[in-house]
Amino acid sequence: MLRVKFFKKAREQYINIWKYIAKDNILYANEVLDKIDKSIEMIIIYPNIWNQIDDIYRKIVEPNYRFKIIYKIKKDTIYIVWIYREQNSWR
Repeated sequence: MLRVKFFKKAREQYINIWKYIAKDNILYANEVLDKIDKSIEMIIIYPNIWNQIDDIYRKIVEPNYRFKIIYKIKKDTIYIVWIYREQNSWR
């Protein structure tokens, strides 16, 4: 089974998403992170079917809140590189 590791920046983004939403509604913040977690679970189950950005990176779009999750696969590990919602590029 594949392992998941977050790059430091992706972990910060994950936490900041929760903090930003939790200012107004903690339950909603938890729901949003739950949806992001479910998308990460889908990456684990089907790591190679999501949109390929280039030779290294892939992207999955969380369907409810449209967060984009950029990741790469190296051997038996999925690295979560970036999590964002804006329309502009992640690079």
